[in-house]
Amino acid sequence: MKSTLVLLFISFSAFSQFQKSGKIYFKESIKLNIQISEENKEMAKMMPTSQDSYKVLYYDSNESLFKVEEKKNEDLDIKHEEGGNQIRMVFKVPQTTIYQNLSENSFIQSQEFLDKEFLIVDQINDKKWKVTGEQKKVLDFVCIKATLADTSQKVVAWFTPQIPVGMGPNGYSGLPGMILALDTDNGQRLIAATNIEPLPQGFTFTKPEKGKKVNKAEFKKIRDEKLKEMGSDGKSGARVIIRNEN
Repeated sequence: MKSTLVLLFISFSAFSQFQKSGKIYFKESIKLNIQISEENKEMAKMMPTSQDSYKVLYYDSNESLFKVEEKKNEDLDIKHEEGGNQIRMVFKVPQTTIYQNLSENSFIQSQEFLDKEFLIVDQINDKKWKVTGEQKKVLDFVCIKATLADTSQKVVAWFTPQIPVGMGPNGYSGLPGMILALDTDNGQRLIAATNIEPLPQGFTFTKPEKGKKVNKAEFKKIRDEKLKEMGSDGKSGARVIIRNEN
């Protein structure tokens, strides 16, 4: 793998842009696996199969801040009348902010989960990436394919050495270049860069502070137990609120 990376870096060096700071916009699409009983066929037809959300990553050579792009995201709001009752389902994009600092090896994530706020404080985990020779373009950047080998999920990342910062969206990191696209579980969750621009002048990387303080393992345990109680596999990233309007 080392020899492959050396050759790739040599090939990129002639036209590398070396953007060591910036603001990257991402679009994320999540498949919604919603099970509706056969008695509610009409309601099933109204159910969305996916939900899009928009996020942004601020970065420099040492820090990154990944968050929801507030003004661009809209909740999916579905109303259905059945037997004189009106049912309303609202699909909300969970609020999350992720801060990473490479020199301090620190990871801080503010995460909304089931109407509660958690502050996940931990170290940046070393991920076991397998870099391949496959390439494709994301925006105007030539990206290299890498797969994650140390997780139950199937994760494919596309990173570019043209941005020599080992970070990316959704808290992923550890590759020799910026991650511009991620595919989790064969398209269950897709996120890709849509635009990149300079870091705003005077931008400050503000660490999240709100929420119940836990580490990654503690939050995973809480999340898994709650999802098990709800009969969910947790792959749908949206939070669903069901209301009887009558």
